[in-house]
Amino acid sequence: MSTAAPETVRTGTGAPRRRLAFVVSSVHGGGAEAVGVAWATWFADQGHQVAVVVVSDRPTGDVLPPRVTVHRLGGIRSHLKKVSALARLIDSEGFDALVGLQTYPNLLAIAARERARHRPGLVVTEHNLISLGLPGASPAHRAKIALARRWYRRADVVTSASHPVAAEMNAAFGIPASRSLVVPNPAMAKVRERTPVPRVPGTAAGVQLVLACRLVPQKNPELALSVAEELVRRGIPTEVVSFGGGPLLAQMTAEAERRGVAFTSHGWVEDWISHFGPTSVVLLPSHREGLGNVLIEAAARGVPSVAISTALGVADAIIPGVTGELAASADPAAVADAVEEAAGLDVGGIDDWLDRFGADASATLLEKAVTRAVVRSGSAVGEPRA
Repeated sequence: MSTAAPETVRTGTGAPRRRLAFVVSSVHGGGAEAVGVAWATWFADQGHQVAVVVVSDRPTGDVLPPRVTVHRLGGIRSHLKKVSALARLIDSEGFDALVGLQTYPNLLAIAARERARHRPGLVVTEHNLISLGLPGASPAHRAKIALARRWYRRADVVTSASHPVAAEMNAAFGIPASRSLVVPNPAMAKVRERTPVPRVPGTAAGVQLVLACRLVPQKNPELALSVAEELVRRGIPTEVVSFGGGPLLAQMTAEAERRGVAFTSHGWVEDWISHFGPTSVVLLPSHREGLGNVLIEAAARGVPSVAISTALGVADAIIPGVTGELAASADPAAVADAVEEAAGLDVGGIDDWLDRFGADASATLLEKAVTRAVVRSGSAVGEPRA
């Protein structure tokens, strides 16, 4: 008498159901953190068995659904002990795949898989342009990136939030195209509605520059004050409104007072897109961006954006002349020109483009990456190593 092989359990998308762990720094505090929550929730909704491994000591709150298991390693201070703890978790849970988010969790996941007896498929996800952030970086950060350059190649699949990030993974990190995949962030996961906010087009009524970013050096927030000064010189009443907070807040406040620029900080606001005014234009003045989720979120509410072309990743998050404008450089006059042009745009007719950044589209691509990783690693029964 023959025994039939057990039937593979399928998810809502038709993919085999996996035991999946997302290794993250946190589930609060920024774009990549929100991406992790959206992905974990979607995979759980599809029927996968999902765990989230948090490697920092930040609180997890209630942003994850109860069906997602949370493991906390933040209380472990030693990097090596965190690796050992994660390796033990891999062996005890028998995950089919690991998905890392951001550089440090990626490195922990790579090292832990090397130490574990069980070998799950491994997907490394990168959300930023790393090389552009190295000038002036601390020795510790440089060492971390040097390790990533060597270790990312050990992953079965590397995904990138935008095409510029994928290009860096290929050119600077040696990831071949066969193991690379562009998976746009699910930036729309936080957008509760797409109803356009009432707007006054043009600049006759003034401009409210919305600074939707952390006040940190990479984001170059002081440029917003320089742009506001330039617009006022052109006879356009301008105020800067900040959502995000950060270590440069006191410096920004003092500098705005010195320059006579109207500046208001609301600190970190999760649902910042519900606070748009009729003259709002979002400005993302970053030196570099892996994608720029806020540009997509603003477009979903019909509000135009401006970013600096040389930030690179933003090119995937703005449709020039439709959802906003790319300033040719970070020169305040060039950015002010882009703000004037963006202020006159009627942002609409972009639903199909916005859908590309929805949780379904993004996580479906990630699910394909997970399947590739599992097949390559041979971690699932009936799926030999590729």
